[in-house]
Amino acid sequence: MKLRSVQALRALAALAVLICHLHAIENTKALGTPLLSSFWVTGAAGVDLFFVISGFIMVWVAGESPQQVTTSLRFLFARASRIYPLWWLFAALMSLYFLVTYGQAWDPIRVGSDPSAGFDHLLKSFFLVPQAEHPVLGVGWTLVHEMYFYVVFALILCLVPRAFRLVALTLWGASVTAGALLGLSGPVATSLVELVFYPMSLEFLMGAWVAYAVRHKFAQRLAPLTALLGGLALILVFTLFDFETGGTLLAGFGIERMGDFTLGWGRTLFFGVPCALLLHGLVNLERTHTLGRYIPNIFVSIGDWSYALYLSHIMVLSAVARIYFPLVGNVEDQIWDNIGFLILSSLTTIVFSGIVYRTIEQPIIRWYQSAREKLFPSARKLPSS
Repeated sequence: MKLRSVQALRALAALAVLICHLHAIENTKALGTPLLSSFWVTGAAGVDLFFVISGFIMVWVAGESPQQVTTSLRFLFARASRIYPLWWLFAALMSLYFLVTYGQAWDPIRVGSDPSAGFDHLLKSFFLVPQAEHPVLGVGWTLVHEMYFYVVFALILCLVPRAFRLVALTLWGASVTAGALLGLSGPVATSLVELVFYPMSLEFLMGAWVAYAVRHKFAQRLAPLTALLGGLALILVFTLFDFETGGTLLAGFGIERMGDFTLGWGRTLFFGVPCALLLHGLVNLERTHTLGRYIPNIFVSIGDWSYALYLSHIMVLSAVARIYFPLVGNVEDQIWDNIGFLILSSLTTIVFSGIVYRTIEQPIIRWYQSAREKLFPSARKLPSS
């Protein structure tokens, strides 16, 4: 059963990241004073919500699967076939842009002009392997974490009996916490060790714990309260948090290099926990109080399109800006110019993601679902969303 509340939260996460990058592009391309201030950089927290949702979905659809190698392989195939094909498409488009613009299929500003370094960067980018620089399409850094989480969860499905999987996930969280506190990670996961102990992995695990809580009706009666607390906390943190300095929430702690701290622990604690509370509340309210029927279909649809939107939005926003601002460059009322850009670019991105989902992503999903049934016919069927 599709959880409409989860899809709506996916839409919220994608739109938050969209407005974060819309702020950056407007500040770079717009005429006059931009309308979106640096306040909207906090939209990057949409990634934190995505991570919590991912952890929830993994346990929700596969947490009760039998302990079999086939089950593990089936799960991993389902997730890889969901992530890689569309990622390869947009990563290839980004590489093509760099090739046309710079004569190299990677960003020479980030990677340099050495062909061996460039090819190594592209290879790691396309297979979502951690590296010093962001992948060729920058938003792919989050997919590096996603694929790592899927691999570890697939191992748990294979090696751990169902009755002990919650314990295994908790031990995993404890090891991440210990390693991060011992300094084995950094502000960005540039190596396998840093990836293993990166604090944001705890956001996946928060989502996984929420799935177990919902499945076993833990604190089900408190769902209205957890939804309210999570929502209010998110609004508060969104208002007071700053990804550069930690903002008001961290100003009194005297933490050195606050920017580095907020990229790992700061966002994990201040965004991950409220996201988990909100998810717990909304899913329970949908299952016990028919919340789903009150969620507008447009938010569910954007949730369906969220992966395509996430991968494509920077390219679409940039393309609209390159066309739009030269056309209105001589117009005196620059405020309305910027308003027009924000509306046009946002709508174009959303519509484009819907088209990509219908014409490319859905056929890919169906084809790989069919392939999965042929490759793993004996395993219990797992949902793909």
